[in-house]
Amino acid sequence: MLFKIRKFPGFAAAALFLLLPACDLIDPPSPPIPPVSVAEVTTPPSKPDTPPLYCKVGHGTALFGRDWYDFSDTEFMLYRGQPADVSLAREQGSEQMTIRVLFDGSGQKLIFCPLPPHAGASASLAPDERISCASLYALDDDLRDGIKRTFDIPAAVRGGAITCAYQQNRLKSLKLPSAGRN
Repeated sequence: MLFKIRKFPGFAAAALFLLLPACDLIDPPSPPIPPVSVAEVTTPPSKPDTPPLYCKVGHGTALFGRDWYDFSDTEFMLYRGQPADVSLAREQGSEQMTIRVLFDGSGQKLIFCPLPPHAGASASLAPDERISCASLYALDDDLRDGIKRTFDIPAAVRGGAITCAYQQNRLKSLKLPSAGRN
């Protein structure tokens, strides 16, 4: 049995193409993206909608006055979009240093800024004042599992370690690995 293939003239193929529904050929236009107020993006949430972030810092030195000294391990809790003041205490002595920490609203960045001695623990920084801060980036999944990073803030903290997690039992050890095994 032989089948005969019949060729359509060019205009017949074009006519079939035009008969296809237009919705199959063109996607409907996307709705316009509504504008967002800058205040909505930069204003901290009134109520934290996420669990607190638990952190622990230690095993480093901090600038107390004019000299660098070891500081004691310190634990603190943060909420997204809300700054917190954290005090680092000198291991041998009574001096303290305050750093301001912000867990940004997106939940991916921690910002650490030393408060100048004249500012006091609960004072606000002047809008035109410039200080060197440090940032730490982590994904939400990483914070669920717990992270450990180096902890350095320019002219304030060096050689430290930090661990953060949404659950305290997920915090990592701050101990440094031993150099050799015997």
